Amino acid sequence: MEIKKNKEVSCPLCKGETREVLGATVKNFVIDNLVEKVKNDNYHICLNENCKVAYFDDQMIFETKDIKTPIWYKKDSDPKYICYCNKVTEQDIFDAVIEKGANDFKEVCEITGAMKNSNCKINNPFGSCCSPNIKATIEKAIKQK
Repeated sequence: MEIKKNKEVSCPLCKGETREVLGATVKNFVIDNLVEKVKNDNYHICLNENCKVAYFDDQMIFETKDIKTPIWYKKDSDPKYICYCNKVTEQDIFDAVIEKGANDFKEVCEITGAMKNSNCKINNPFGSCCSPNIKATIEKAIKQK
């Protein structure tokens, strides 16, 4: 999966690559008692799967323990949602391909319900469409067939 990376802003903990996201996305992901601390400004998400930093700006860091819905690529995330809007997991996509014989994006979406009701701007941890993640997961599942 191709993730648009921000090479100018590094994670404050691991110094790894990040991606810019909207404050509205962060508000949807942080646990309820931290929502009031999220500003409407942009944040960054740490792309390192082993780092405990989820989102940050120049004044605040939200760690994975502060997130109510697991970020799919972070180590030990469970469940691993690929389509957040419809709660479709990596395992759901693998099952559609391996057990139910789906061969392409359209068939996987029909079987799993992925992409049915979309509000990716706030439901996806990147604040963007999950279709590239779905396609990458389908490719991964096909290789394991």
